[in-house]
Amino acid sequence: MNIQMNTAATTMRELQKKVDMIANNISNVNTSGYKRQEANFSDALVQSFERQATPQREAGRSTPYGIRIGAGAINTHTSIRTEQGSIKQTGNQLDFMIQGDSGFFRVASEGRTLYTRDGSFHVQPNGDQVNLVTASGAAVLDSNNQPISFDGDYKSIKTNENGLVEVTYKDPAKQPTQFQLSIATVNRPNMLEKLGGNNYQLPGTEAEQLANGTLQLGDGTVNISQGALEMSNVDLTDEMTELISTQRLLESQGRSIKFADDMMGLVNTMKG
Repeated sequence: MNIQMNTAATTMRELQKKVDMIANNISNVNTSGYKRQEANFSDALVQSFERQATPQREAGRSTPYGIRIGAGAINTHTSIRTEQGSIKQTGNQLDFMIQGDSGFFRVASEGRTLYTRDGSFHVQPNGDQVNLVTASGAAVLDSNNQPISFDGDYKSIKTNENGLVEVTYKDPAKQPTQFQLSIATVNRPNMLEKLGGNNYQLPGTEAEQLANGTLQLGDGTVNISQGALEMSNVDLTDEMTELISTQRLLESQGRSIKFADDMMGLVNTMKG
């Protein structure tokens, strides 16, 4: 295939991935705790011609052998931007917000430990008790790595800035239940892998991530606010600007393919 056409087609394919990513950011502009994603690109220098057709003509050559030919741009990796989003006051006693950029609630789903910034929790009936779960149904974990549950006849739920939660009951003679929300500090957010339900996971085991410093648990540097939610950190204006810019790049690559096709057509019509 014509090198120019191959280069443009490769770049268009990768740019389409960026358009899809921007569209996903825009669709989650009102999703609490959502973190915007960015696409990172680099040149794809993947072809190298080493053999010379006529070595005798290379005498006295001072430049190195081998011709490096690019094949467009590729999406090398996706970055997760963890900057804190805006604050939405809800007054709901089951809404929690982490102050800062690096803290995540630890939750469990299908035997895996996951991480989320979405503090819109709910209670799920379980016999005489209720389980504290996320909007996607994952179990919220306490500092002992256990799913949080308490009696269903609760009256109020209060937490302090360190994430210590106290549940009081309608029966004044009943002792309150206390538990500590488990908060993880992710020091390398680009290691996070996005899952469905506004959840993230880290590669390998949690013990490995704790050992290499990617993760910290309960270090006391994260503050919790009750009755508030962190909104998405997506800026709609920035996303629309980036979308227009990317669409123009797509159009330019499409024109490159047309120009290459026109040139090939012109060469085919030439007579010796």
